[in-house]
Amino acid sequence: MRIQTILRFIVAAFILVFLGLFYLQVVRGGYFFRQSVTNSIRVIPFEGRRGQILDRNGKVLATNEKSFCVTIIPQEQDRRDRKEVFRFLARVLNADASALEARFMKDRIASFSPVVVAQDITRLQAIVIEESAFKYPGLLVMERYRRQYPCGAAGAHVIGYVGKADEARMRLIQEYGYSADDPVGYTGVEEYFDDDLRAQPGGRQIQVNSRGQQVRLLSMREPAEGKTLVLTVDQDIQKAAHEALAGRKGAVVVLDPANGEILGMVSSPAFDPNDFSRRDDRARAGAYLKDAASPLLNRAVGSQFPPGSVFKIPVTLGGLQERKIKPTTIFDCPGYFDLGNRHFKFHHAYGRQDLIEAMGHSANEYFFHIGLLLGPDMIARYASLFALGERTGVDIPYEVKGVIPRRGAFTHWYPGDTANMSIGQGYILTTPIQLARLMAAVENEGRLVVPHIKMSLGGVENGMAGALERSVTLRPEVWKGVKLALRAVVKMPDGTAHVLDLPGIEVYGKTGTAQAGAGRSDHAWFAGVVKTQKRTFVFSILLEHDGSSAYACAAAREMLLDLQSRGKI
Repeated sequence: MRIQTILRFIVAAFILVFLGLFYLQVVRGGYFFRQSVTNSIRVIPFEGRRGQILDRNGKVLATNEKSFCVTIIPQEQDRRDRKEVFRFLARVLNADASALEARFMKDRIASFSPVVVAQDITRLQAIVIEESAFKYPGLLVMERYRRQYPCGAAGAHVIGYVGKADEARMRLIQEYGYSADDPVGYTGVEEYFDDDLRAQPGGRQIQVNSRGQQVRLLSMREPAEGKTLVLTVDQDIQKAAHEALAGRKGAVVVLDPANGEILGMVSSPAFDPNDFSRRDDRARAGAYLKDAASPLLNRAVGSQFPPGSVFKIPVTLGGLQERKIKPTTIFDCPGYFDLGNRHFKFHHAYGRQDLIEAMGHSANEYFFHIGLLLGPDMIARYASLFALGERTGVDIPYEVKGVIPRRGAFTHWYPGDTANMSIGQGYILTTPIQLARLMAAVENEGRLVVPHIKMSLGGVENGMAGALERSVTLRPEVWKGVKLALRAVVKMPDGTAHVLDLPGIEVYGKTGTAQAGAGRSDHAWFAGVVKTQKRTFVFSILLEHDGSSAYACAAAREMLLDLQSRGKI
């Protein structure tokens, strides 16, 4: 009886073993086979080269430099092995093991995504790590590309920079085929044209043995390089504008009035985009984000300021077109202006002035008269005709609109508000690129072009070059009168921009000193047109909280003389 019981137990055990084997090999066999194959296959990604960015003359603004980096695949590590890996890497790289591990934990996003723990290692270090990689599952040396920006800070806001996508951005772009480790563009054309500049990654699919050594190559796909982007900017103009600002807060925009091409766009203070490409400079890159001077802000398109006396241009155009004044109309400019119970006091008393003299001196009293004759609604209408208070549509991200106030938006509107509006103060806000386009419209006698920075992409020319947004039709004598007045600003011996009366360079335009509020220095402006035998261009220059417009004129003079010495004008 006892023997029969033991036999039954043994038979039952064998049946259970058989059923277990049947389940594992027959029922679940396919699943475990696939798992075994998967576990023996490793995908080694190849990063493609991001598209180059060139200036209009073929000079390199952004390119790629090959480098070696050390990566670890989290899913192939356990905690015990991980400590040994970092001790090994610390010996080879002469680094701190705990710092390498901390970097790994910080940058880890997904278990299957390689985490870069060391970047820009030497070729010798790469060979040493590769030779011992079989001892440490998940440890890989990969070839990558580091973005290089030869112009540094001079081209920063136009070009932008690349970096690893943060979590918020990754959620937005992952549906477009981005992986967690793909570099993405931030600001400038790097962001605006990111999808075109981005390379399509490749990789090798290999079979490895239990020691992680390659057994055979299963498949390989070569990466595809991103498209080359050619910009309308001229590197020499970029550098001249950057040097003219000399680190002061402000912006410069240079446009071709014939087709809207941006020849130069600079914002200051700037940043070095190379700092975002080098891991060792991450602390410096982080400092930009904390800097109260906002070096990452593109003031040329992303900030708005009162235009000051530059706004006298649309006011004058309105006054002439509506026949409220003529170029010969005379108003007294005694250095003050009384309006109701308000008394406006000015620094200079010019006496009786016609339009030409008043524009040359920037006599506020004269333009108070024009503004009061037009009224706020008509002033706003003429400002809007020239697209002030609207985005220009430039192919640079984060453009702001500015503000042209409408009387209906206010509970109370007083004559003093109209007077302030007529000289570009009060509630008016504009951007440097808007004022550059205003000068283009004056030079074109009403033809407004869309500013743009793309010349070609992937060898395909920009089909929108020279596209018209609108055309403003005014009487020919109106344009003639305004241009004569704006030339006086430079040509009159006591004109507010007389320092720009330069040999071989014809300049006309308008200065502006815009109040920025109690206790704060004024903003300094100059917006003008430059004509030489070689070329014609328009530009605006802003110095934020820098005081009198004389400083903007001095910076403009420095830029023009620099361009003349470079043979650009």
